[in-house]
Amino acid sequence: MASSRRESAFSRIRCRSRTVQSAFQPGTGLGSTPIWSSAARCGRRRSASRRCGPERHSNARQRPPQGKHMRYLYRTYLLPALSGLLALSASCAGAQPPGDYPVKPVVMVVAGPPAGGTDAIARIAASELSQNLGQSVVVDNRAGAGGIIGTKVVAGAAPDGHTLLMGQVATNAIVPALIKPRPYDPLGDFVPVALIGTAPDLLVVSAKSGIKTLDELLAKGRAGAQLTYASPGVGLPQHIAGFALAKTAGIPMQHVPYRGSAPAITDLIGGQVSMMFVTPGAAVPFLKSGQLKALAVTSRERSRFFPQVPTVVELGYPSVEETGWFGVFAPAGTPAPVVQKLSSHLGHALGKPQIREKLEAMYLEPSPDTSASYFAGFVKSEVAKWANVVQKLGVSAE
Repeated sequence: MASSRRESAFSRIRCRSRTVQSAFQPGTGLGSTPIWSSAARCGRRRSASRRCGPERHSNARQRPPQGKHMRYLYRTYLLPALSGLLALSASCAGAQPPGDYPVKPVVMVVAGPPAGGTDAIARIAASELSQNLGQSVVVDNRAGAGGIIGTKVVAGAAPDGHTLLMGQVATNAIVPALIKPRPYDPLGDFVPVALIGTAPDLLVVSAKSGIKTLDELLAKGRAGAQLTYASPGVGLPQHIAGFALAKTAGIPMQHVPYRGSAPAITDLIGGQVSMMFVTPGAAVPFLKSGQLKALAVTSRERSRFFPQVPTVVELGYPSVEETGWFGVFAPAGTPAPVVQKLSSHLGHALGKPQIREKLEAMYLEPSPDTSASYFAGFVKSEVAKWANVVQKLGVSAE
């Protein structure tokens, strides 16, 4: 009887040994017989006739896990595996090889209203890109909050080259320095694609005022006249230029912001404001009609479009010097081959005489270099420059 008990104990030990060994054999991930299966629990809650013996364990066909064991397998192994496969599949589906770009229509966001200067430049660029990319490039006007709304749309867009921004000095250099907290990072949230062109502003007064020079205008202020300057909006370079002129000349001037150049010019002609810094494209029709008089240009050197107009630098006000610019941006993280492709096509477009003529008709100087690397360095210097100007002048968005 003692011999029978020893033999039974020995049988159970061998059974457990084989169960533990099988738990670490290849085939099921953990073993050919999982240790939580019914076959692994030798002898417990089973009749004597079903106990594991050497022959029964080696020859018995293993039943698949059932009930709570199947649920355990599902939660522990199958569900995570399926989730990983689905995530990988979605990632592969959303990531298009740069060589296939574009795979759908491209949207070029303008952070301003239709019919403005930035809008006109964007439509020229969009038309050229459409022809070269083989996909439509649609201009989407997202005006509001001084350009912040539209610019943030692109900052948060998928970095696949299908959402672009026609940026400019105000939205991509001045606003981030002027508005606190910054609505977006001008360097970290975007990748520069290509610089399209540059254009200085003109300081103009109403022809009815009889003022012929900047010295005459400032003399009125020193004599006690209340001077006011209009701008197309807060945070635009025209606003900063007026602020800089007032501070440098030491003459109090009241800023009168408008929603765009058109209403500001109307009030300037009517005598409601004293002066205005304005883009050449907006001012030229009224200069030609004799309703406005240009006193200075804000570039460092005289503009080839207005050779008779002196610069603010030669008139003794270098702090007022500023030049507007326009360029295409993509969201940060856009693949370099996509950026290069866009930059190349835009450079090809600016090389066409008919495109240069369109830009020059807007008094825009086409960029001599449309490479992404050149534009990146340009933007970096502009962001640093305007941050310094805003801090030094103490100008605010009020």
